[in-house]
Amino acid sequence: MISWRYHVVSLVAVVLAFGLGILAGTSVLDDQFVRQLQQNNAAARRERDAAVALANVYERFVVGLQPSLRDGALAGEEAVVVTVDGVDQTAQRVADELTAAGSDVLATLSLSRRLVQTDIEENAAAVEDALGLVGTDPATLSGRVADALAGRLAEGPGGGKDDELGLLLAAGLITADRDLDPEALIAIGGAGQLVVIAAGGAVPDGSSSSDVFLVPFTERLVQLGVATAAVGPREDAYGYVSAVRDASGIPDCSMVTVDDIDLAGIGGITLAMGIDRLLSDPDPTFLPGGDYGVSGDSIVPGAEDPPDSCRR
Repeated sequence: MISWRYHVVSLVAVVLAFGLGILAGTSVLDDQFVRQLQQNNAAARRERDAAVALANVYERFVVGLQPSLRDGALAGEEAVVVTVDGVDQTAQRVADELTAAGSDVLATLSLSRRLVQTDIEENAAAVEDALGLVGTDPATLSGRVADALAGRLAEGPGGGKDDELGLLLAAGLITADRDLDPEALIAIGGAGQLVVIAAGGAVPDGSSSSDVFLVPFTERLVQLGVATAAVGPREDAYGYVSAVRDASGIPDCSMVTVDDIDLAGIGGITLAMGIDRLLSDPDPTFLPGGDYGVSGDSIVPGAEDPPDSCRR
């Protein structure tokens, strides 16, 4: 991933190359013109170096704010990170940022492509077999699984019924970043836990859109009252975060979205501050969620007033 500060360098480099191209392609030049180009070249280099130095200062400044704005902001909170195979590049970064903010990350759950692509017959058969379903309409199977998984994370394993999460883990349709013994499995899900969905980046061949499973899954979590965050990187061909923001079934400011988790320093601060605001609900005028990042309503919580659609 190319940091934004290098775009400044690239722009200056293009201008510089253009000037040098003129110099190389001109057969008859007077000394004054050559000297002028050399002076412009030197000036462009100085401006480039100054821009890089300033960007470094800003980056160090933001990183220096982490202890006060991120670290400990989510102390005592439990979280589950959910991602999808193939678009899981940001999942580890999200788990690390939540941990730095003081949250206890119980597990990172990775949904297999077989689970989220039940329009493929053999995938549908595997999901039905894992969950004990028979003859489910393929057009509704994905929604049923999204509802079941969201319900499991919202309410916990419950009693007297099969544990959908355990069944899907046993079938390899979901994998975890750690061994989950029965006690650890029971601890996942239930009132008060955060669910942070991290997905985005380049899209592997054959992947389905986030609208097929991940967005309905997110909608159901929000409907069930789960504190939910959707997180992605700045360059996101998968488009999960933008799809969540556009989803008609997710009211504005009912959850947190962050579209720049990969931005050094600021991404983790934004995530921690956004979730903290969602949980603490400090403003009687506006709902506590928000869309944050380079394409959000504000770069960090509090930088701009929320949109009118977030008024209570």
